Amino acid sequence: MIPMQFPGRWSIAHQQPEEKVPLFTVISDVDSDISSDSDIAPLSRSEYLSDEEKIQPTVVLVASESHQTTKYTHRRSWRVHVGAVVVVAIFLIVSTCIVLEILRQSQDASSFVSTPPMGWNSWNKFKCYGLNESVVMATADSLVSTGLAKLGYIYVNLDDCWQESRNKNGILQPDSARFPNGIKPVADYVHSLGLKFGLYTDVGNMTCQRLPGSFGYEDVDAKTFAEWEVDFLKNDDCYLSANVAPTTSYEKMFAALQRSGRKIVHSVKSSMEITKAAAVANMRRVGHDVIDNWEVMLSLVDVFNEQGLEAYSIPGFWNDLDMLEVGNGRMTTDEYRAHFSLWCALKAPLLLGNNLAVMSKSTLSILMNREAIQVNQDSLGIPATLIYSETYSAGPSTADFLVEAKNCNISSQFQYWSYNNVTKQIRQPYSKTCLSVHEQNRYIFARPCNDKNTYQKWVIHSKKDRIQLSGKCLSTSTGNALVKLRHCLNDPGKYKLPLAHPLHDIFQLMYINNSTTTFQIKDPVSKCLETNIKPQIQVYAGPLSNKRLVVVILNRGPATHDMTFEWSHFPIGDIKQPFLLHDLWEHKDVGKFSIKDSVLVTLRSHSAKMFTITPV
Repeated sequence: MIPMQFPGRWSIAHQQPEEKVPLFTVISDVDSDISSDSDIAPLSRSEYLSDEEKIQPTVVLVASESHQTTKYTHRRSWRVHVGAVVVVAIFLIVSTCIVLEILRQSQDASSFVSTPPMGWNSWNKFKCYGLNESVVMATADSLVSTGLAKLGYIYVNLDDCWQESRNKNGILQPDSARFPNGIKPVADYVHSLGLKFGLYTDVGNMTCQRLPGSFGYEDVDAKTFAEWEVDFLKNDDCYLSANVAPTTSYEKMFAALQRSGRKIVHSVKSSMEITKAAAVANMRRVGHDVIDNWEVMLSLVDVFNEQGLEAYSIPGFWNDLDMLEVGNGRMTTDEYRAHFSLWCALKAPLLLGNNLAVMSKSTLSILMNREAIQVNQDSLGIPATLIYSETYSAGPSTADFLVEAKNCNISSQFQYWSYNNVTKQIRQPYSKTCLSVHEQNRYIFARPCNDKNTYQKWVIHSKKDRIQLSGKCLSTSTGNALVKLRHCLNDPGKYKLPLAHPLHDIFQLMYINNSTTTFQIKDPVSKCLETNIKPQIQVYAGPLSNKRLVVVILNRGPATHDMTFEWSHFPIGDIKQPFLLHDLWEHKDVGKFSIKDSVLVTLRSHSAKMFTITPV
């Protein structure tokens, strides 16, 4: 099956700001300071890392002066032809039915998850070191006491590190220190609160943390999970058998779950073929692990867009963008709102990843946005689609950009670098940035150059063909497009974890062409380091039930921007009614509009607006 392409893009025409005052101007009155809950502490670089190891319109007017948010603030206005939303939505609904019907025919008993699952997962906040029986029970209590459970957050899912070994009969044994009473009593407690209980396993020989995997024990584990009354199974893909395709392994576990006689939500990784996933799973990860970082979070949305994954979502099978990071303290309130808006509009599972026992009012207000959740849980089940993108220039870079390993392309300006022997910086002339290590998570970014920044001081070893910083090596991986700084390996050419699958090969050989002043940095499988510079303004839209639409306008760049929606510029088709525009974060109607009206939306840097459009 080929992912369906949607040729109907909304038409956008550039314009200079008009002298006439727009009918409405929408801004947010929430501060964009760092949203930090009281239990947040700086992460140690040695921590576990999961990839390896209503009615009256109320508006606020904006003064005509430009609001300075960065040193290089540019404000632009675009006419976004929102009448086309209706046309695109109708086309999207009709054409998507082709793909959805194929998926429906391929589905088996996995079709009982009619909306994206909602709940909590232990990994983002507690990883291995913090997971135990008390944390799980306290989290279940918090879901109920805060009211989150009433909104649909009902799954309490244990990630890696709950298990310890197998007994003589091959049955998984929980970690006796973390779960001294076993797993079944914990599941019973969760169920007693009206919630559901989830566990983690791996289709490989070991889990990502090198604990017992389910390979060769599919039926034994499925029976055990059923006896423990597990409702949700996260099925990872670390340490896959090199001779077995991931899809085959996932199919074996699904068949075992079917034989167990219990309905269990089955979550799989992106190594499972998308065209076959709906037949054996309820949700499939789109790519790498999320972390509490704006660019890394958005890179998962980029994967969703680039692979056209919206065409594969269907009630019963969802694209999983990974757990939510809201409340973990390393993004701003605006960034967390944008994060939550995108997950809701794209119909991703909403699995909380923070400490529910200690939450700020800001965090709770985001996670309990009933209107945004209703979009996510809408019965139509069709994700929003990226319908418009725009790149703007804000002078020398004031932002961070992820560096990824992409197919080498001699015409890509963002793949060429130069090395300064004096400052020890690897610079990218086009974006005016330097190769940098993120001080908290070791991912590689392109950041504004700073001669005094120790995270930009690289050593290029021509004989060893390695690029190092602080004794660690620049590394790429077949299982992750993101580039990372890792401990240097004995064999820099190709490192395979014991019993690992080729999907998880790690490379530290970096080939550089020194014959020119600029060069590409290439790994052994012909992937080149590329700065991931995406359009800063993006508009997502998708259909909802009752002829409504959801629209998310995202500003992922460093400057404040205006967008003017004007309906009269585009034919609305058969729908002649006026439209009601409703702001899902302000929780109020912006106003009722005819096709002759327009609305100005002001977006701060790293923020999003989320609206519903309803014919009235």
